[in-house]
Amino acid sequence: MQITDHGVLLRSLPNPLSPTDMARIRDARPAGPAPAPPADPQRVDRRVSSRGALVIAGQKIHIGIHHAGATLAVEAAATTFRIFDGDQLVTEVARTTTKPIARHKVRKPEPPRRACSTGVGAAQH
Repeated sequence: MQITDHGVLLRSLPNPLSPTDMARIRDARPAGPAPAPPADPQRVDRRVSSRGALVIAGQKIHIGIHHAGATLAVEAAATTFRIFDGDQLVTEVARTTTKPIARHKVRKPEPPRRACSTGVGAAQH
């Protein structure tokens, strides 16, 4: 199965139907032409970890600790990842994975949890 949006392939999934199930579908007909990959590179945002790395499509890229906590734009092409801080190119690395990009938006990190005021726990009064 392929999920598309205006002819652009977003995701490919395995077919959940067996060949006998597919034969029983009424008025089934073959799909049209395969969707074309996007012409320009895909651009997504990623937050740099506290250790200066980010992960995209299962590939860990070390950016540098001075970028820790920053949100950077990643341009994913067929063979490379280009990382931008605003309009400035930070680095370009070779793509070593063929996995699709699963997340397209950055999630804010969870706020730090408050420590208990007594330091022992809430069970004691």
